[in-house]
Amino acid sequence: MAMTTTTGMLATAEPEPTADRLRSSAQVIVLPEGTYIAAVRPSAQRPRVINGVAFPAAQLSSVPQPGTSPIRFLQKGALESVAWVAAADEVVISVPPGPAPLLITNYIFGQDIQSCVDLEIRPLSPAAQAPPVGLRLFATIQQVGEQAFAAGEWAAAEDAPFWIEGIRVETSPAVGQLLQYRVPGSTATDANWTPAPGSLGLGGGRPLSGVAFRLMPPLANSHRVIYAARFLRHGEIEAADGEPCRSPQPQDPLIALRVAVVPR
Repeated sequence: MAMTTTTGMLATAEPEPTADRLRSSAQVIVLPEGTYIAAVRPSAQRPRVINGVAFPAAQLSSVPQPGTSPIRFLQKGALESVAWVAAADEVVISVPPGPAPLLITNYIFGQDIQSCVDLEIRPLSPAAQAPPVGLRLFATIQQVGEQAFAAGEWAAAEDAPFWIEGIRVETSPAVGQLLQYRVPGSTATDANWTPAPGSLGLGGGRPLSGVAFRLMPPLANSHRVIYAARFLRHGEIEAADGEPCRSPQPQDPLIALRVAVVPR
């Protein structure tokens, strides 16, 4: 800080000028239900890379609203609650039923004249957009019973590491039995697949030791299923399209699960 004084007055501190300054601005837009593509348009402006991060950039996130599901972002094969975009990046935005607010936070680095990323958000055209897939996950939780969860939402007991004893998935009629799931073992072939909306569990109040989901043609040609599980000791494991999601530690119960079917 640079110090300046005035006769008879207290000293005041003034910030030293710097050529490197991170600045941000934010805006909120409301998107109707649907699937969108957000793309950074090409620009003659050269990106500035600071500590491995390119600027200008933008962060996309959902604004929490009571009684509504959050917006989800599909980027690099993963379904996330926040997305970061910079030069030439693209991200798929999935908006749940009912209009949802989208928060766009722009970041600029440096005092030189630098404009925000030129971000285009547009609905996927009917020709390119895969049909929507409705999904609700029902989980039977230890000491709680069966609870319903939306696509992409964590199915778990609140504030308690109770294990999940069983699941079933309800889908839209167009999907039917094209979504299947099972409890994987040590190999890829030691458990049968259960078509939706069938129930999956080991019985006797025992916890699920893992889970896997897959899609069958023709739905698998236009969509993929992504999922993640949390285990009591090992933590979180992500998987997709039939991959086994199972803790490497023995006797490690599954305590949380989420699943979503998204366009390819």
